[in-house]
Amino acid sequence: PETAGEAKAVVSTQSTGMKSEPKAAPEKELDPSSKRAMNDFKAQLAKVVVGMLGKYNKVDCKTGRIMDSKDFKYLARKLTHGLTEKEMQRKSVGELCVTDSLKQRVKQYITSYMSKFGPIYHRT
Repeated sequence: PETAGEAKAVVSTQSTGMKSEPKAAPEKELDPSSKRAMNDFKAQLAKVVVGMLGKYNKVDCKTGRIMDSKDFKYLARKLTHGLTEKEMQRKSVGELCVTDSLKQRVKQYITSYMSKFGPIYHRT
């Protein structure tokens, strides 16, 4: 039998219509050298992303202009993490490195991503 407190908890989650989110698969535990290699790759990739986002922070930018430094930091972090995850799906941690072809793909991805926002970027 349920107590009154348990019944209220069930009713309150049902009335909000919220579903519990499925838990993400736990990340594989990496050994220290692999973790360091991944962090080094992420730092190198972050420099590339920030460099490419820089043109969207300028006054004369026509498409996807970033108006706020908080938005710039948010975008740089979001894109860096997302691109790191994509690369980790394609390659093992030991094979991760920033190459010219990766820089081209990052540039193409950022250009298409920022073009979705029109003249001024607004966080979604």
